[in-house]
Amino acid sequence: MTAGVVLAHGAFHGPWCWERVQAHLEAEGLAVHASDLCRPTTAEDIAAFQADVNEMRARMGSDATVIAVGHSLGGLSISGLDPATVDHLVYLAAILPGDESDKADPPDVAEAVIAENFFPALEHGEDGYSSVKSGAAGDLFYHDCTAEDIAWAESQLRPQPLGQAPYSFPRAAWRDVESTYIVCADDRTLTADFQQICAGLVANSIVMEGSHSPMLAQPEAVAAVITEIAGQ
Repeated sequence: MTAGVVLAHGAFHGPWCWERVQAHLEAEGLAVHASDLCRPTTAEDIAAFQADVNEMRARMGSDATVIAVGHSLGGLSISGLDPATVDHLVYLAAILPGDESDKADPPDVAEAVIAENFFPALEHGEDGYSSVKSGAAGDLFYHDCTAEDIAWAESQLRPQPLGQAPYSFPRAAWRDVESTYIVCADDRTLTADFQQICAGLVANSIVMEGSHSPMLAQPEAVAAVITEIAGQ
């Protein structure tokens, strides 16, 4: 039986950023859903993502493999899942949150963000939402993408309520669900040190050359990792 994949985008992004990866996965016969997550709180995003995972599980059947993939801030969404509803978690240059268990935690996310690149690239609204300044996203997220792709991606970015993170978990799902961490070696948003520590805390890890956004720059490579996990 084929596997189901549910995708969680990162801050400022939307389901559109997964279009190329989704096309590759569907070509391999996997069922795919890209969630739309940009709610005022992390808890609301997790609830919406859980609903999408539940729907995929119902669609595929109890014997199918369901994989949740989180990019960047989407790591919080996949970490809040009920472990009984998902078979594998994939963290793509993502936040791996700590929790209230007595196990080893990754570093605090506030220390993991490359402040000299990230925070000056943002502008903050009075409504609690932040936006990426015009022209800043290319260097921050997409420096190995084409100029056309950068322009396309920048045109679709939206404000994000960054005050929702970090988020405290009683027990993060990655403690109980087999997980894979994909380190992006030339990431200009999350430090390589942070990602390597996260990779060392989960069962499987892969190093991928390139920027913070391989789902745009090298979607076939991202899809290949997911397809292998699915056993297709």
